[in-house]
Amino acid sequence: MKAGVLHAPGDLRLDEVARPAAGPGDIVIKVAAAGICGSDLHFRNMGPRFPRHPMPLGHEFAGEVVDAGSDVKSFKVGDRVAYNSNNSPADMGRGGECGGFSDYVILREIDGHIQSLCRVPDNVSLEHAALVEPISVGTHAVNRADPKPDESMAVFGAGPIGLGIIMTLVGCGIDDIIVFDLSPLRRQRAMAVGARAAFDPRENPPEKILGELRGHEEVWGVPQPKTDVYFEASGAPGLLSDIARFCNKGSRIITIAMHQQPVILDGTKVMSKEISIIGSQGYPVEFPQVMARISSGEIDPETMITHRFSFKDFMEAFDVANDANEAAKVVLQFD
Repeated sequence: MKAGVLHAPGDLRLDEVARPAAGPGDIVIKVAAAGICGSDLHFRNMGPRFPRHPMPLGHEFAGEVVDAGSDVKSFKVGDRVAYNSNNSPADMGRGGECGGFSDYVILREIDGHIQSLCRVPDNVSLEHAALVEPISVGTHAVNRADPKPDESMAVFGAGPIGLGIIMTLVGCGIDDIIVFDLSPLRRQRAMAVGARAAFDPRENPPEKILGELRGHEEVWGVPQPKTDVYFEASGAPGLLSDIARFCNKGSRIITIAMHQQPVILDGTKVMSKEISIIGSQGYPVEFPQVMARISSGEIDPETMITHRFSFKDFMEAFDVANDANEAAKVVLQFD
């Protein structure tokens, strides 16, 4: 079978590997669909998590159980499942034995960690089930913010995580969502999933736009644009510092993005404006909740997808996913 394996920084290959065989406590899953995550792109540039050890990639995937060991009680052949990477000790795609960019994966001693998988309802496609993961990251960020229906939002970055944030906010009954992203395609996707407006921050500075659309209030004698919650999902250098500078008193800043360099913040601004800076990572409990919302029709993952590739075109798919101007979510389809 084929598997996407990272051998060194920039050295990603589609290798021929042995198909896994289930032991008494194991299950084997035939992968049907997988999404390319931003962390997969980071790993390609950085290299394997453990140097000199080639690393299978891929953690956003769904498929069908095709083999179950004689001792397995929790799953059976034919079950449709999605991998819940944030709650799995298997560490697939991040240094574990397998990765989702493979024809087949194995989960060993599955009865000891049934939370590694989430059953897929009959009315949810396996392709959409593979996207529960990035949407769950966005949903956790919204849960960390604890927004109220009458509050105003700003989302920086309209990649898959930013789109997941917008979808979740809309599901919470919030409609005052303003988005900033450099990519015209991603701004269009943000509008499609429910943003009020979307702007290129190079042409429309956020401080100016938020003030024009929402008005100002004075903070220590200085007018500041009104916005209650800021989601930083872009990782743009200096952006957190900028938001802390121009946000109004009592704003909440939720940081979800990875940053290449340490962030410098004006502590006096944070103190004097009583800014809450809240980190958000992963999705401790949100995965099954998002699956249920997709099943109910509250969330539609289709709006995130910009490209589909056959798994045999794996390398081309990675190149497209790496171009934020051309792609939002890239999905791999398996035969």
